[in-house]
Amino acid sequence: MRTASPMLSRFLLFPTLALAAGFAPLPADARDIVASAGASTTSTHDYVTGTLFVDGHGARRRAGRFTWQPMLSAGWIDGRDRPRLENDAFVVAAGTRLVDWWRRAFVSFQFGISHDTNDALSSHGQFLSSIGWEGDRVVYTLRHISNGKVFPGPNLGETMLLVGLRF
Repeated sequence: MRTASPMLSRFLLFPTLALAAGFAPLPADARDIVASAGASTTSTHDYVTGTLFVDGHGARRRAGRFTWQPMLSAGWIDGRDRPRLENDAFVVAAGTRLVDWWRRAFVSFQFGISHDTNDALSSHGQFLSSIGWEGDRVVYTLRHISNGKVFPGPNLGETMLLVGLRF
């Protein structure tokens, strides 16, 4: 099992903590939690597996004509019955999402850390990008996770379709 270098861990830890601190002063009713489940595939498209994510959104904020929210995520991607893809992956991430820009659609971008690695998530540093639609209770999300070839490894990535409930 490979572990993250201390330098990489510190590099990714500080932005994560800074964004998480943005949730602390918010009143309880300003938070939004989405619990999602779905299927994920690698770039080879032949190894589908299950995935679970919990996303937390802070209060909506305005920046000019844009509305955005801070976002924290924790997710689990099941390992596959294939060599070099058998490790489960636990991912935590922090970033922002743009909301209210077109008929309840949203886009988000996050920086994340993967606890374990495999050929799909081949480094501990990860980027998460999502696009989706949210109703009053149901949320549909298309999410991609990869290291963007910024970190070493095969970089197959994970692309998932998630359906969630909003609390």
